[in-house]
Amino acid sequence: MYAGGTINNPESIGYSFTRNFFSDLGKFTAENIISAMMFNLSLFVCGWSFAAYFFYFTKLFNQNTIIHILAKVGSFAGIIGALCFIGVGLTPHNLFLNYHIVFVNWAFRSFLLAGILLTIVLYNDDRFENQFAMGYFIFAILTFLYVLVLELAPDPKISDFSLIFNVVAQKIIVFIFITSILYQSFGNSKLLFDHPIN
Repeated sequence: MYAGGTINNPESIGYSFTRNFFSDLGKFTAENIISAMMFNLSLFVCGWSFAAYFFYFTKLFNQNTIIHILAKVGSFAGIIGALCFIGVGLTPHNLFLNYHIVFVNWAFRSFLLAGILLTIVLYNDDRFENQFAMGYFIFAILTFLYVLVLELAPDPKISDFSLIFNVVAQKIIVFIFITSILYQSFGNSKLLFDHPIN
């Protein structure tokens, strides 16, 4: 589907796992229209799905306590991050680079805040097993490292190594993000089974 081209080699053919960002799939050009539509639709679906996940997560915390308030703030940060994913899809980097970068940066900053707060919440909530707090803790650490990559890593345009470093880091954090949400969903499902919401 992807016509080809990387930041440093526009003439390359096809998609390279180590040299193409996910956002390259959403590049809006005549030869890449199908890939762009599929990528942007997938980000839209993911964004709304993650937003729904965090929205319904707040339903588990309906008391006026510090922990429950932190849960709502953390979930709100998660919703902001999810909506930023939609923003990434709506701003192809070859047309709206500055906006695209803003949405990417704030998506992961928001998820970092969500990860930190929800680690505290789940650790202090007896309804959750500690393994789920540990899951958010690991997610928060790895997201923090990726935020550092976004802020401090060398520009991917300066060398092939820099491009590969940035691209592979992105692939890793996205895989971790998906795995984390799936893992936490099992914890939430177990909680809802044991403590149904009335």
